Amino acid sequence: MRWSNVPIPEPHIAAIAAAAALHFVLPLRLPVGRRAGRLVGGPMMAGGIGLAAWAVASAEETDVEQDEALVTEGAYALTRNPMYVGWSLAVLGLGLAAPSAWLVATGLLAMTALDREVDAEEARLLRRFGPEYAAYRGRVPRYVLSGSR
Repeated sequence: MRWSNVPIPEPHIAAIAAAAALHFVLPLRLPVGRRAGRLVGGPMMAGGIGLAAWAVASAEETDVEQDEALVTEGAYALTRNPMYVGWSLAVLGLGLAAPSAWLVATGLLAMTALDREVDAEEARLLRRFGPEYAAYRGRVPRYVLSGSR
């Protein structure tokens, strides 16, 4: 495995930091019981971390930051962006387990910011890999359970 493939999810780090600061100033809890939040949030967080780890393992020795090769197997056969999906699930799961309204809100904002980054990444991959990437994009959704775009 190439650990340099583990991205620093800057929007998610910013979401966690902003939520912590906002919670310090004005604690806002989700209207769910702590137990219910943990029952849903814990597995969601674990699943997200697991998906991100699977994505790193799926990329093997390919440097995904340098666009050395198009990775389409393993986690990348489920979604074109398994690391982003994994981090998003992990942050939202943490927000539910906490249960922090701020973390869920900032996590959703981070996901919106990441979607813009994905647009740029996909344009770059299309230029680099051409028809091979276009075919991959046609058969694998951008995110899990979403339509391809």
